[in-house]
Order: sequence, then C-alpha cells, then structure tokens
Amino acid sequence: MTAFESAPINRDLDGSAHRVPGLSSTRWTALCAAAEAVGMTAAALAAKLAQRISGDAPQGRDAALALAVVVTGGLVEGIALGVLQARGLRRLLPRFNVGRWVVVTAVVAGLGWAAASVPGVLGSDSGGDGPPLLVVLAGAVALGAAMGAVLGAVQALVLRGLVRRPGRWVLANVAGWPLAMTVIFVGAKTPGSTWSIPAVTALGSVTGLVAGTVLGVITGRFLPGPDEIVQPHDGVPLRWRRGIK
Repeated sequence: MTAFESAPINRDLDGSAHRVPGLSSTRWTALCAAAEAVGMTAAALAAKLAQRISGDAPQGRDAALALAVVVTGGLVEGIALGVLQARGLRRLLPRFNVGRWVVVTAVVAGLGWAAASVPGVLGSDSGGDGPPLLVVLAGAVALGAAMGAVLGAVQALVLRGLVRRPGRWVLANVAGWPLAMTVIFVGAKTPGSTWSIPAVTALGSVTGLVAGTVLGVITGRFLPGPDEIVQPHDGVPLRWRRGIK
C-alpha cells in the first residue's frame, strides 16, 4: 500500500468529477522530518534546561519544575508530529478529523517521549558513563515498538471509516518507530554534561531530522492508495444517494 503521486479523480453523487490533491511519499517524509526536527529541538532544550534546574540531586520544587519542563518539551514534540502529519493526511482523506489526530498523537508520542526522558533528567548525576550502548539501543528498539503499537492503534481509530484497512497503520508505526527511536536515543546519549545549551539544541535538531526522515520513509510505504480510501458515498444504496447533500 503506497501513496499516490498524482491527483486521482473522484466523482460526487451527482456524477461530477473533481480532483483530490493527493499525498506523495516524498511529501509525507518531509513532513515527518520537519515535525521531528522541531520536536527533538524542543525536547533536547527541555532536557538540558531541566538538568540545569534540578542539579545533581533533584528534590522538591526543583524536581517538580524540571519534570514540568520535560513534559512540556515532550508535548511540543507530539503536537508538532500530529499537526504536520495531519496536514498531509487531510490532503489525502475525505472527512479527515485533524483535531482528533493531533490530540491522540500529542498524548501518546509527546507524553511517551517525556516519560522516557524523566529518569535521565531527574536521576542523580553520579558521573558514571551510564548503561552500555547496546543496552541503550535495545531499550530504544523496545520502546519504539511499544510506542509505535500504541500510537498506531490510537491513530488507526481516527482512520476508521476513512480507509478500508486502518489496522495496517499499526503495522506502519511498529515498523517505523523502533529505528526512529534508535536514532533519537543515540542522539540523546551523545552530549556530555558540559555541552552548552546551543550545542545540545543543534544536536537535537539534527537528530530529529534524521529520525523523522527514517520514520517518514518507512511509514510512507503504508499510506493508502486511491482504491483503499473510503469515499463519503461508499456503502450508500443508490436509491438514497440523490437525497444526500
């Protein structure tokens, strides 16, 4: 199931033809890359600020403020992903609910990323090297698969009635997020405690751009083609169609 490059022709109930703008795989990948670049920039900045706020032994109000900063950064990531993905999908799907897509994406992707970041931000800084890279990568793959399954499931609910096999979107996210999350975790593990805020933020932007590109390339292969999109009149008996506005 792939995206279509050219605009297909649909016919209204009265028989008149109109063109649907369509969504190419290239455009979808660009939207995902832009969303993650914005999101990871915000998340990286939030994590660095939270570390500055909480210090070596976070507690009390400082810990609460650091947590709020991390959650805010995660929500920015989720909202950016939801908004830009919705911008592409509304070109492709009739009756697409942009608001619902943005909300479910922000909640799952944003809060999921924030929750994964909390232990590193609020944990005490013992000066160690942290877990081995292989452990980090294994955790990234596991988290990506889990988040992809949940995110794909709630996004598939938004797609119900709009595409013929919305369940395939779960598979798309389970396929795309483990590798994207691996890129994100490698980027997050790279900077040391002495890195400046601009340096960490710049790395976050690059990491998000790469991760979003990976996510877009993989999930873009699951975008519905013209024959898999449910039109508003599908399933309506012919004798009823003239009365539908």
